[in-house]
Amino acid sequence: MLRTLTAVSLFALAPAALAQDIPSATERMEAYLDQFSGVVGPGFAVIVVTADDVLIERVEGLRNAETGAPLTPDTPIYIASQTKAYVGLLAAVLDERGILPLDTPLDTFWPDAQWPGNMAPGDFTLRDLLTHQVPFENVTITFMEAYVMRVDPVDYPELISAYSEPRDPGFRYDNLGYNVYAAILETVTGRPWQEWLDEVIFDPLGMDRTSARTSDFMLDELSWSHIWQGEEDGWFEIRPKTDGMMQSAGGLVTSPGDMIAWLQLQLRGEAPEAGLTASMLETANTSFAETGMGSQNPYEMECDGYALGWAVCSFEGFEIHIHGGGYTGARSIMAWSPDAGVGIAAFGNSDNMTGWWTQTAVRMFLQFLADHPDADRMVEARLQFYHERTAAHLQFQQQSLAEALAGESWGGWTWQPDASELAVYAGRYVSERLPVTAEFVPSGSGLEFRFGDMRSNLRPARPGLFGGTATPFDQPDAFEFTLGEDGRPTGFIWNDEVFTRSAG
Repeated sequence: MLRTLTAVSLFALAPAALAQDIPSATERMEAYLDQFSGVVGPGFAVIVVTADDVLIERVEGLRNAETGAPLTPDTPIYIASQTKAYVGLLAAVLDERGILPLDTPLDTFWPDAQWPGNMAPGDFTLRDLLTHQVPFENVTITFMEAYVMRVDPVDYPELISAYSEPRDPGFRYDNLGYNVYAAILETVTGRPWQEWLDEVIFDPLGMDRTSARTSDFMLDELSWSHIWQGEEDGWFEIRPKTDGMMQSAGGLVTSPGDMIAWLQLQLRGEAPEAGLTASMLETANTSFAETGMGSQNPYEMECDGYALGWAVCSFEGFEIHIHGGGYTGARSIMAWSPDAGVGIAAFGNSDNMTGWWTQTAVRMFLQFLADHPDADRMVEARLQFYHERTAAHLQFQQQSLAEALAGESWGGWTWQPDASELAVYAGRYVSERLPVTAEFVPSGSGLEFRFGDMRSNLRPARPGLFGGTATPFDQPDAFEFTLGEDGRPTGFIWNDEVFTRSAG
């Protein structure tokens, strides 16, 4: 068992922690956020708490730029990969209750699965899955779970056998371990991870604005995601994920108000009234992996350990448990420090440099708390930097898209089929290996691709070739159709997967 930083070593490292001034840091943080009021959009939220008090609950702007609906403390916001910390705590609870012990070897499950390379599943455990230490990858499973559909656990052995590849041993962050853990959990207990989270965490803590199912809320209650297209075109709205895309490595919405309860749980270290013991929280928050990342990570901190869904880092002399979440059109982050006694979270419902801004919000409060000599100078510098990076980011996206569209393989996008030509491509197509049917439907001057819950707009490029996109700056995916002697499509290839036309 590895603890990346002990309480004793942190005490020695961080005299700043002894002289921390939480009221002063809070006041300075409020002034910092004032600088970004009306700048970070469409909406943002920042939460700062101690174990017993709410220091900052700042929620501003819109949850949907098109309708003008406001972002509020009760608005469920998609938090993507931060889901891992909630599943990690669930795993610690089920471990202590003897329902699914963390040290169970993987060869206990799915005896028919063929694991890749020379990997011996008996050498790795459920704990290894949740700390990203099982040396294999499976892009198909992670793609399907995040973008297409809920993959039935009964299909996991076949998908593991067909699509897994070995990788180098050691820590490598991805979604796969959490996807596999959730499928094993349902296989063993007969209940999905969503139900377990409700029973073990959300219901006992009264977190009724947190869910692994967007269908628990009306569509207009949820925060939508957004992409900035420039002053002329404004915001592009992205509908919230469907239930089928809400997967165990990135499948929660939570409100700023519920984030308060979650962070205070970490700081208190237990919630006996909710059945969450100190040993459960300790297991969830103990680092079991050496990441080898150092400062080479998105948080711009020294991060050498990984717990069950938390990166364990140090910054300004404080021990920090932190995890971010990013998805098309949304960025968020949460962190807490056991020795500083504070928790911080930031939400942004666009990807217009809000990933950088949410991470910076966490660091700024900690710098105020440590009374960093350059903290006040950084306030103005970061405001200017935000504007500069926003403009540069938009320009980069526009240029990257233009270059992608100019690729020779697209043939200049000169093909302009009429409705009757498009109609021959419509229909259903199946893959021998994937448990979902693909469908094409004529739409405008192109086709709509339907694959589980995934939707993509297909633009004709040259006969038999379409480019698929879902958002304004997507670089197009190639959909290459094979044609029979009669000129009608018999199948297509997409992302190296072969589909054949269904007779039904």
